Amino acid sequence: MKKHLTYVTRRSELSHVPILVGKNRYTERYEASRITIHIEEGTMSKESRRSVRRSLLASLFGSTLEFYDFILFGLAAALVFPHVFFPGSSPAVGLLSSFATFAVGFVARPIGAIIAGHFGDRIGRRRILIFTLAGMGIATGGIGLIPSYESIGIWAPVLLVACRILQGLSLGGEWGGSVLMAVEQTTGTKNRGLLGSLPQLGDPLGVLLANGAFALVSMNLPKDALMSWGWRVPFILGMAIIVVGVWTRAKVVETPEFRKRMAAIEAPVRQPLISLLRAQPLNFLLSMGCRVGNDVAFYMVTVFAITYVTQRGLMESSAILVSTMVSAALGVILVPVFGLIADRIGLRKMTLIGLVGLGIGVAAYFPLLNLGQPGIAIGAAVFTCGIAGKAFWAPYAGFLSTIFPPETRYTGMSFSFQLSGIVGGGIAPFVAAWILGVTGSSTGITIYALVAVAVSIICVSLVKSHATSAQDETSTVSGTGAIKESI
Repeated sequence: MKKHLTYVTRRSELSHVPILVGKNRYTERYEASRITIHIEEGTMSKESRRSVRRSLLASLFGSTLEFYDFILFGLAAALVFPHVFFPGSSPAVGLLSSFATFAVGFVARPIGAIIAGHFGDRIGRRRILIFTLAGMGIATGGIGLIPSYESIGIWAPVLLVACRILQGLSLGGEWGGSVLMAVEQTTGTKNRGLLGSLPQLGDPLGVLLANGAFALVSMNLPKDALMSWGWRVPFILGMAIIVVGVWTRAKVVETPEFRKRMAAIEAPVRQPLISLLRAQPLNFLLSMGCRVGNDVAFYMVTVFAITYVTQRGLMESSAILVSTMVSAALGVILVPVFGLIADRIGLRKMTLIGLVGLGIGVAAYFPLLNLGQPGIAIGAAVFTCGIAGKAFWAPYAGFLSTIFPPETRYTGMSFSFQLSGIVGGGIAPFVAAWILGVTGSSTGITIYALVAVAVSIICVSLVKSHATSAQDETSTVSGTGAIKESI
């Protein structure tokens, strides 16, 4: 049965429009003309399709730029920043200092997740996402405009760190909000695999765009020009693109599921993070573990492998870079396909299939890499990251969204995602390097990756949907009733 909710506002005269459900009342602002939304469990009405398409575009736009910024900074940190911002240091110290600024972003992300999640769960996803995207644009463009160390001295690395902190704070709330802008276009879990896979396309698209932009300036400019101004072009271009993204997001309305949920409860949760950890402490920890295996496998294949093949003289590092690009290109095709499959067989089942594939991939990867054949190495990497990894990545966003109720979902998804990123991918290259240094063999690295994948398989199998959790525990929010979801 369809439920009709009508919101009436004018751009020239913003009005507060109440939504009445029983004795509950929730008021929100909208900056659109007249919007009639038909909400049916698990479906989207014809009248709201234009609004949904705009929301999905804004979601994909933001997630793509998030991964574009992430990859671009990593490339510049390895190739440019030691020379531009730390010229007085030895090559080793300069590289470490550069990567330290990279790590600062990881530390800032969970903080950004808490801040964005808190307000996103209280006042809505749309408004917060405008701020996160604007913050990304200011930080990314700012990095491209920072003078070199030779021009302003110590202030150059100080400004770089400041921009990186702002970037990390903004990115911390971007992924969770982008996903919710997509998956909350429908209540229940119908189409959640496909809808959730669309913002996940931002990963392969961001990899392709960042590497492509950096390759263009690197191949077409002499080294002096590249170090002087060429490296700045992709960063400034990112800021210009984000301006368009902010304009696009300003035109979207709040997600239907969030509006419906706010109409069904007495008031927004005052402290979403505290309420979440009190109501679902074990579930939250399990949600973090769901991603660890994928992150460890990804960083083994795309980051650590470059150092491994170079130190051992197995092949040129370009083979690893080629495999990363091929995997990303394949991911653009496979991510929505795996999202559609997830809607047919179930989000949890598709996620587990991806993790089993990752286990097979990481078990075979280093033995095949040790053969020293670039073609075999590329094929192994493409299977691990381009096929198995995307089979996990495509349904992961939709699956994670079923774990937390709408009133704490932004906080739960963002904080879980960013913390697991540190525990999984953030330390993976360092752990692998330590294992290799101690044992002198890749066998220990393979075991480490397999243990991480096994942890994720256990966590995905045990974590409960918020509907199940609500039946087991008393909600901390008055009037909170979970929507039954089948995963």
